[in-house]
Amino acid sequence: MMEETLQKIWTKRIAAYRASGQTMKAWCAEQNLTVHQLKYWLYKAQRQHNPAAASATFRAVAITAPEPETEPLWVQVGSARIVVRPGFEPQLLRDVVAALGTGC
Repeated sequence: MMEETLQKIWTKRIAAYRASGQTMKAWCAEQNLTVHQLKYWLYKAQRQHNPAAASATFRAVAITAPEPETEPLWVQVGSARIVVRPGFEPQLLRDVVAALGTGC
């Protein structure tokens, strides 16, 4: 019962605040109320008029497994080192090793 009375009082106060065009601070000072009280009742009124805003929304999310990481292969030809990672082009590697082997 007391909650209903408070709710009615604050419904009127919120309407008066909105109609005043004043800042929260100025209006609350005139009414001998705290800004915290006004913000609380504004929040409560918003939740009452728009319950969807107060409830959580869950969405389906698809999770894909990451590609397994493999260690790179290190190839050393003379003083040159080559890092070979998954997805390399075999012909390119052959060409590079051949070029390094000729002493270019």
